[in-house]
Amino acid sequence: MNYRVLIPALILALPLAACHRGDKPPGAVRLALVADVGGIGDKGRNDMLWRACQRLAEEDPRVAAIDCREPGNLAEGQHLLRDVCARGADAVVVASPAWEPDVMKLAARYPRTKFIVVGGAAFRKNVVAIDFPVRDAGYLMGVAAAAAVPAGGYGFLGGREDAETRALAAGYAEGVRSEIPGAPVAVRYMGKDFAAPLDAALAREIAAELYREGAAVIFAAAGPANADIAAVAHDCDKLVIGYESNQNSLERGFVVTSLNIRWDDLVYEELVSVVEGRFRGRVRKINIASEFIAYPIDVNNRALLPADAIMKIEAARQRLAAAGAA
Repeated sequence: MNYRVLIPALILALPLAACHRGDKPPGAVRLALVADVGGIGDKGRNDMLWRACQRLAEEDPRVAAIDCREPGNLAEGQHLLRDVCARGADAVVVASPAWEPDVMKLAARYPRTKFIVVGGAAFRKNVVAIDFPVRDAGYLMGVAAAAAVPAGGYGFLGGREDAETRALAAGYAEGVRSEIPGAPVAVRYMGKDFAAPLDAALAREIAAELYREGAAVIFAAAGPANADIAAVAHDCDKLVIGYESNQNSLERGFVVTSLNIRWDDLVYEELVSVVEGRFRGRVRKINIASEFIAYPIDVNNRALLPADAIMKIEAARQRLAAAGAA
């Protein structure tokens, strides 16, 4: 069980063990982050959520500490959620919707604690679920793959097989076929277990197999294993698409682009609302046309995504946005 604590210099005297509500200075706010598998350093969702917490702590002296927990499995995450609530966290960022049922129970037991569930779909008065259009986002990456590699073939490699990853894969296949009707899209997952994305060797094995079977580009949605998949793309002289953070620099010249979900900015906004006393529970739906969904183009991938490909992606984004608004 791993955890780390960030404490601003002004209140270094406030220890983790004394983080019950009655022990806090007036107005102080304690944040907690329960990370997804892979923990901090995953180059993806966890790192973005950690940055959001750090940013608020640096900008607002009312943040007393950040209690960051890094579970290795589903049950451990459940225990850590209960623990940070019992210790008096004012706001808890939950990195995986896998714990949403637990959050609903804890939200009733701790009505003064605010919960932010990344990728969630349920809410209470003290729970915000940030729901992004997974299938539509996958569709955009399918268009990107087909536009960047019109000769084919196409693969998808997911880490943990769950509803979110399956929707992402389905959208990706639809996006590819919107540009190349009937194109085969090979879909593989590393496993259904919560910790499946931690198996770097398996990720490399499946990625190499997909490339051998004819994939020229793989959309990798495997959490911490994405770095390993990108390394295989480099070794095989093939291409990959990153997921969640901007992963274009993982293997320069081999990452077409990344489906960049700006969880750092989204969660930062919700945390600010906690500190400022205007937090309200709801399902916050993110539109596909939102600035929080991007596909970065930078020095690492500019040559791989030509102007005509970008035009196709943007046209697809507008079609999806219009369909969602109808």
